[in-house]
Parts: sequence; structure tokens; C-alpha cells
Amino acid sequence: MKGGLSVDRPPFFTARNSLFNINHNFALSFLIMKRLGKRILLFILMSIGTWIQANSQEGNPLQYISGLSQSSWNNPSFQNKTEKLVVGIPIIAGAWVDWNANFSPDYIFSKNFTYSFDDFYTKLGERGYELGTVNIPVLYLSLRREKQNFTFAVSERIFTESSFDHEFLKFIDNGLEPYYGKTESYGPMNIHAYHYRELSFSYSKQLRERLSVGVRPKLLFGRMYYEMNDVYINVLTDTDAGELLIKPEGNYQIAGQFEISYSDITQATKIRPVFMFEDYFFGFRNLGAAIDLGISYKTGKTEISAAINDLGFFTMDKTVYNVTYINELRFNGSTLYQSNNNELNNYKEARYALKDMVSSNPYLITAEPSTDKITINIPLKANVSVRQFLPNNMELGVSAQITFSNRNMKSYLSAFGHKALNDRFDLTTSVTLLDFKKLLPGLGASYTGKYAQYYLSTNNITALAKPSSAKYLNLCLGVNFLFSTQ
Repeated sequence: MKGGLSVDRPPFFTARNSLFNINHNFALSFLIMKRLGKRILLFILMSIGTWIQANSQEGNPLQYISGLSQSSWNNPSFQNKTEKLVVGIPIIAGAWVDWNANFSPDYIFSKNFTYSFDDFYTKLGERGYELGTVNIPVLYLSLRREKQNFTFAVSERIFTESSFDHEFLKFIDNGLEPYYGKTESYGPMNIHAYHYRELSFSYSKQLRERLSVGVRPKLLFGRMYYEMNDVYINVLTDTDAGELLIKPEGNYQIAGQFEISYSDITQATKIRPVFMFEDYFFGFRNLGAAIDLGISYKTGKTEISAAINDLGFFTMDKTVYNVTYINELRFNGSTLYQSNNNELNNYKEARYALKDMVSSNPYLITAEPSTDKITINIPLKANVSVRQFLPNNMELGVSAQITFSNRNMKSYLSAFGHKALNDRFDLTTSVTLLDFKKLLPGLGASYTGKYAQYYLSTNNITALAKPSSAKYLNLCLGVNFLFSTQ
């Protein structure tokens, strides 16, 4: 062996140990998000019966149903329309999901959930990327008193953004054997992800008959941060030794609820998320702050409103680690496998080869504590809308929203209509132009009973009609419990 990790060393480095662990863009992010989003994913699967991943209430027609207290998330000047106390409990108090990518589930899965990396590679045809967020409520309370509205809420928010070299998919599909004697480099691969808890207090007041203002200050508590920039996977051949080398190049930074351990015996650095009972409470570390501001003005039968949401940041200054790839894997040429023809020798199905790789990554990296203080600016949203009130409890309007983040900008331009069908049932429809490229038909509905209120909305109904081919999905659903205060 000439440096690195050889397949002739301990048994966990056999030819079966390959690529997935090396590509930390998939391996560690799967491990992290599997734990962070386990309840979230289960809830979504149960709710819509399909596979999706987790930007929030952006462009969602729920904001146009004024009878819902949660419509104020888009503009804190909007007031609860009921005099009852609105109570939302964990998970079912309005979970928001937004998923935007240049690939859909059917790029990966075919009928009966069989899948092919070759199909994924062929259909994608360019660099892959995804952008998504999830907002899971923990507690929601809202109460209106005369011309004032008070809201208290706690929620968990997760943001993910990643991109990867699509040629790497072909490498996975082929296996190692076809690359012996070649030199290849795949990348760059990037991940930006974070998780924070939000504690918000909202107050709105009708200053005059036509003018309302609202403010929502927030305390943010950083829970997890993950940043990988420009990591490459290099494939080399040492012909003198008769070995194929897989050498990751780059580093990443993590912070939050992680446990890092190193074994002198195996020379392995293990990183795993850790969740303890106290994590469900507020700790005064990794603090941040944000604010929402809103205003609405009625003139005749027209209402004009504007708001700025999520003007803020949070920090990560506890348990920050710099992780660097320092090693390589070496595979003896006689033990290499191929994954694209099950009728030939040395065949190993790609998914099993990937599964065997999970144990390799700890032997490739080193993790060192860092004194860095990381500041994360959360996506800033600015929106404006004009609403016209018509007879028979109808409303028509247009709205525009721009979302700014460190890496991109998203724009929404929507036309919408809302009608109260009766005292209990509200229906809204919308047509949204996303980034001046995608036209999305939306639908929202709510039903208000004596003790509970149910609602569901999406700005892309076609994604629910055929979720397997959806590259963009925005969904909100929830239940409010209503309690009389008289």
C-alpha cells in the first residue's frame, strides 16, 4: 500500500466499500436529514401518500383566505377574523413544505419503486440541484380583542440547498471496474443546510378604520448547520501497485447537535447527530433574531398591503467543527466490481454497493474543533398585494413576492380569487408565475366548524395530481382548535 486506505487492511475496506460514503454530499447529509426530518417525512408521507423532500409559505394561496389566522404569516398586519382563541398543536397546526429541483422522483424511481442511476443520469442531463424548506409548528396561539390581535408561535425550520455533478451518477451506475486505468474527477459538490427553532410574538392593531399595522419580533435558536463547498471526487489508477484509488478532495463545516469521536485503533473519525431530552427546550446559545413588518390600507372596496418577513439572522458558535478529507481508498484491481450488467462477472447492484459504503467515510476524514462564529442570514421575503372586494363575498387580487437568500433570488407573481361559499367553507384559487418561468395553478380551502378549523392549500395543484413527476411542490395543511373566550 502506498498511503491511503487499502482494501488489504481490515475487512471493512473490501472492494464492496465504495463510493457513496466518499460522496459526503449524499452520505452524511442523508444521515443528518434522516434524523432531523424523520417525523417530518413520516407526516408528509402519511398526508399526501408520496415521496417528497422538504421554502415555506412562499406563494401559497393560504395567505388569501382571510378567515384563517395563519394568513398573517405573510403579513402580520392581517388580523384574526374570529373572536375565538385559536390554538394549534404540534405538527397539525399548519406544516409548510416547499421543494424546488431540476429533477423529479420519476427520474430515479420507475414502476414498483425500482430505480436506475442510468435513467437518472440520462433524464437529468445537467448538474443536479435542489432547494427546499420545511416549517413544522410546535405551538400556535392567536387571539383577537376588538381592534388588536395577539399571536404566539413556536416552530422548527429546516432549509436545504445542494448541487452535484450529474456525471457522478454514471460513475455510481457503472461501478469501479470500468474505471481502472483511467483518471476522472467529479464535482464540484455543494451542500448548504441549517435547522433553527423560531419563537415569535405578533401584534397587530387597527389604527384607523382603514389602516392596520403589524409587527412580529422573533427569537431564533440555531440547532444545526452544514456547509460543504466545492468537494471533488477523484478517481486515479496506481498501475505499479495494481490499485484503483478513490480520493475525495475538499472540506466542510458542521455545527450543532453532533458527537465527534476518534478511535486510535481503527483511525476512524465518526460524526453522528445526537438528540437529547433537553434539546426540546430552549437553550440560550446559538441565538439570533428576526422581525416581520406589515401594513394594510383599505380605500373603498380595495385593500393594499405590503410586508417584509424574516429580516434577521442566527449564529452558530457552539460545537463548530472543520472536517477535512485527508485520506483515500485503494482497491486491488482484481477485486473491482461492475454494476451495469448482471450477466457478467464481478456484478454488484449499485444500491448494495452504496449501502456497503456507509462505513468508509469515517476513515477518510479528520474533524477539528473550530473557534469560528458562523452567522446565517435567513431568506428575506418582501411582498405586496392588491385585493378588490366584490359582492357575494368574493375577492379578486394580485400579489408579488421576492425572496432573497445568500445564493439565489426567487420571485412570485400571482393572480388570485377568493370566495366564502357559506359561513363555514372558504375557497381560493391562484395562478402563480414563478421566476417568470413556471406557471403554477394553485388551490386552497378551509372549513370552520364550531370547535375546529381545517385547511389545505398548494400553489401547484398539478404536483399533487401527479407527484412522481413534480419538480416543484408547495403544500400547507393543518388544523386549528377554536375556544370561546366569552
